[in-house]
Amino acid sequence: MNHLVKPAFVSNGLRSLVLLALVLPVAAASGCNCGSSAGGAASDAAADTAEVDGPSPGDADAAPVPVSPGGTGAFGVVTTGGKQKLYMPTTMTADGGDALLAVVDVGVAGQGVAGAPALLRTIDLGTTNGATTTGGDATMIVAAAGGSRDVWFIDPTTDTLVDHVMLDASFGQAGFSRGGGYVTGIAVDSARHRAILGVWNGFALVDLATHAITSVIQAPPSENFGFDSVHGLLYAPFYDCTFSSNPGADASTPSACGTPMTPGDASTVMTDGLSVVRLSDGAVFTYEDPAASDPTRPVGAEPDSAGADPTTQLVAVPSEAGDFQNVLDFSKATFDETSHTVTAPHHVLPGVSYEGVAVDPANHLAFLEAEGSPGIAVLSLPEVSSGGQGWVGGTMPDLPSGGGGFANLGDPHGIAVTASILDGKAVGFLVDSSLHWVARVDLLAFASAGQPDASVTADGGQVAAAVTYLDVTTIE
Repeated sequence: MNHLVKPAFVSNGLRSLVLLALVLPVAAASGCNCGSSAGGAASDAAADTAEVDGPSPGDADAAPVPVSPGGTGAFGVVTTGGKQKLYMPTTMTADGGDALLAVVDVGVAGQGVAGAPALLRTIDLGTTNGATTTGGDATMIVAAAGGSRDVWFIDPTTDTLVDHVMLDASFGQAGFSRGGGYVTGIAVDSARHRAILGVWNGFALVDLATHAITSVIQAPPSENFGFDSVHGLLYAPFYDCTFSSNPGADASTPSACGTPMTPGDASTVMTDGLSVVRLSDGAVFTYEDPAASDPTRPVGAEPDSAGADPTTQLVAVPSEAGDFQNVLDFSKATFDETSHTVTAPHHVLPGVSYEGVAVDPANHLAFLEAEGSPGIAVLSLPEVSSGGQGWVGGTMPDLPSGGGGFANLGDPHGIAVTASILDGKAVGFLVDSSLHWVARVDLLAFASAGQPDASVTADGGQVAAAVTYLDVTTIE
């Protein structure tokens, strides 16, 4: 079945303008509770490659493959043409009212919180419907909307719109604690030239050459999923599955809502949990931990997001309602092919109340943000997995020129991690809720305030020294 249709009212050409008018933010207007680009996760085709030792549990034919930072941010970051670019929604529109996607130079030179112009250009999406999530690599950027069925394909070399298609009526909307959307995140599997869309009933796989959906993997919908690009695994937290619906379809809720069962009780559905999706064959495994404080919720209530480290196979999963972080070691996982369950060593870091996560695979750091607030944190995945309790928290500096306090996006999470084009160091990116500013955070500088065995709150000066503010509304 062809799940995509071409809108008759939109051309495929680019109509990119720089003189723009301000409107309500498209992310807010859509009501989308999205995440994970790469991840859900922001993908960077310039990232290092990694060899897989022996058969991969996900897709054994894939080594070597590009290592994409595994995270749940809503916006893709790619390196091409000597620029490192983040693709994000804006509060700006073209003269005719069309929504615009901003191309932000997140590799612009300079450091500090005074603010640096960073807008390269804008891309006219050809419709008043705006994108809420993007993902991509150096060959293709995919953007999608939460509040409509629009999907766009963009050439990152020229930053031109090359195609605009629509999901067909078989797609409903995912629903979570703060809303939902038609597409809740995008990751790009560069090795197989395909995109992975989080949708209302699982994951849609899209061929980047034909722009067609090749299959849909049925699974409980995930608000913000993580992607292990080396092992071909998706880490997909789920909760509130029955809030997802398609009133126009025969079944109003996803069939997979009834699939994950509570350990030891085949009659009770697990409502809050973690799916592990093997992309090579579409198999979906439910994570179990009999030793968890509540085995019916093995990663806590409302697991909001996931970030995967493809080099260590350590996975971070924040529990929004539980106010703690899970770190799971999937290098030691046991997959049961009969019951379609999986177990893995599990460590909990209590009192670390952050909802969004992206992972740096070079230094094995999890970068965390708190929804709708200036809170950020960083922790070492190997240290927590070994029983350490250390992490560094802090508060983002005020915005430049009297712009007020910085506030992280709620949903979709505006968070990503990559290696800086400037010096190769790990940098995290955050998007202010105004959609006017991107913050670039030197993760190693921020983490240096900490120690392995205790939590540390970095002072204002320490945080400011690690942050550079980038102005999304001003041409560099």
